[in-house]
Amino acid sequence: MAEAADFTVALLLGGEARRMPDKLTRPLGTSGLLERAVSFGRSLGPLVLLGREDQRAHSERFGVPFLADARPGGGPLAALVDAFERLDHAWVLVLAADLPALPPELPRELLARRDPGIEAVVPRHDEGIEPLCALYERSAALRAAAASSANEGPRALLERMRVAYVEFPKAFFLNVNTEADWSQLQERYYSR
Repeated sequence: MAEAADFTVALLLGGEARRMPDKLTRPLGTSGLLERAVSFGRSLGPLVLLGREDQRAHSERFGVPFLADARPGGGPLAALVDAFERLDHAWVLVLAADLPALPPELPRELLARRDPGIEAVVPRHDEGIEPLCALYERSAALRAAAASSANEGPRALLERMRVAYVEFPKAFFLNVNTEADWSQLQERYYSR
């Protein structure tokens, strides 16, 4: 019998996507980015979607629980804190839905790096860190958030936590926000 997961996968659907409003539903091969992200998240553990109320239909489409952003327009930190307050598992694996190049070994490595005293496990590469593709100990994240201002982002939260950084190639974090990003993703996908 498989061991029950001690974490929740929180798939962050993102903000208003002004630069690419339809990015999550654009087809890439036989499915869209969101369908791929949901499938990826489900393969890891219990999954919940985080988004604006108008994104709830995605939850119904995939039969996945949905947590509506209690503070719309508050940015990713507000959405994450809201989710941390409402989820039950001790750990939350946060994944942005618009990171289609993540390999399965990345979240497994993050989960494997949970050690006593570690409150977050975050990917790092030569251009920085990835706080929207990271593992958070829920109660520690809430304590850190209590000391954060509403204008700060997830990086500020991490500054108040004991973090283990794990090195990964930058190529894993292709973030689809523009037509140029979409072209790069298509080129990568169709050249495999």
